[in-house]
Amino acid sequence: MNVLDNKNDDVVTVFQLDGQPVRGRAVQLGDALNKAIGPRYPEPVARMLGEAMMLCAIVARSLKFEGRLLIQCHGTNDGAISLLLADCTTDGAIRGYARWDEDSLKQITLDSRNPGAETLLGGGTFSMTIDQGADMDKYQGLAAIEGARLSDCAEHYFSQSEQIPTQIRLACGQIQEPGKEPVWRGGGIMIQKIADDDLRGDTEDAWVTAQSLFSTVSDTELLDPELTQDRLLYRLFHEYGVRVVDRAIIEAKCTCSRKRLEMTLKSFEAKALEEMAESGEIKANCEFCNTDYIFKLTEL
Repeated sequence: MNVLDNKNDDVVTVFQLDGQPVRGRAVQLGDALNKAIGPRYPEPVARMLGEAMMLCAIVARSLKFEGRLLIQCHGTNDGAISLLLADCTTDGAIRGYARWDEDSLKQITLDSRNPGAETLLGGGTFSMTIDQGADMDKYQGLAAIEGARLSDCAEHYFSQSEQIPTQIRLACGQIQEPGKEPVWRGGGIMIQKIADDDLRGDTEDAWVTAQSLFSTVSDTELLDPELTQDRLLYRLFHEYGVRVVDRAIIEAKCTCSRKRLEMTLKSFEAKALEEMAESGEIKANCEFCNTDYIFKLTEL
């Protein structure tokens, strides 16, 4: 038995429908998502950022090499969120960052209590970047931001850039237990059609049936901390038979470090460092994890 079988949260599960041309991945995030989002984002922005990080976790698990997957959404002046950035390494480390305009967000939320992706971003572009490391070329695909959910944007991307029939459902929200502070959690699931070949023949009917079963999943099920991934997958696909292929842990982990930043600062000339300093100190903030770093000029 897989050692992660009894772990509900912070896990990506890879699955296959038995004898069918359908494969998929599911993610369930609790503490990792709550830590990665943190307390600094307004609710609509935090929800979108959580969806982006879950999407990263799902897709990164399909990479066959060590590296990371980066998702970027660049909004327009018609929206409130100008930048949405999330990445996940193939080791399962997620992080995310969002930039938004407070006044625009207030106006949008006055018009709609639950604005979607297209409204919050005002259109713009959705991209996925595969980073295989410093010595390898990056691969990036672009698509327009379309749809009420970030999952709609991702489906449009896979249809346009990858030409892989794909269905995605993501849910991100806050839950609160009695006597405790609200915490962020999320769940997501993706299925993809395996390409036709001579052995399988025509797989369209099987894909249509899988889509029909997939469409029954609800946000409540994806967010339920008591509903394990195995139970959810069985609930959706037991008629076909569903088999777990692999599992992996997800954690909130930033790549920033004091040592790396110190080395970068030491590469500047003394005059440039003096211009950056205030009261003999240089202050820097990591936009992903919101960690503050303070360096004395005498150290540099």
